[in-house]
Amino acid sequence: MPLADPDMKFIFAQIRLDAEIDRASSELKSAGAQIVHQNADLQSMNDYISAYAQIEPLQKEYDQKLQNMVELYRMAEERDSHKGFVIRRFYGEHHPKTWEQMSEIIALVQQINSIAKREISVVHAMTSLPEAERPRFWHEQFMPLAAEEHALREKLVVAGQNRNPDSKVQ
Repeated sequence: MPLADPDMKFIFAQIRLDAEIDRASSELKSAGAQIVHQNADLQSMNDYISAYAQIEPLQKEYDQKLQNMVELYRMAEERDSHKGFVIRRFYGEHHPKTWEQMSEIIALVQQINSIAKREISVVHAMTSLPEAERPRFWHEQFMPLAAEEHALREKLVVAGQNRNPDSKVQ
């Protein structure tokens, strides 16, 4: 059965959207890697203060890239759910489980991002404190956020491992 012109337009639009998702994913990973690099080998509170001052603009960039990725993901999910019969034969079936797994991954990344913003705020607030008050503030304000972030990152690893490697976000 030959593909009709509207079907071809859909397929080409889908290919472009897939390419945008791949590009956005790569940019998001790159921005995240820059943040991780700044966060490496931090030992003292002063190391954290210095690193988080450099992380703040990177975090804003990461946040924008994450929002772009979420928008593209939602567009792809919506498009995937409305494929016609001919398109499903050519391009593949709708994968609700894949979308559910990706929704979970995105939600976890958004939660981690939210905590990272709060960590930046805490570290920023800590800079205005006298040196003697910083350790208590650190343990009361920053460490719980770091523990929460760590727990979410462990969930993210598990969610990523549960993702079907043969499925492609469409």
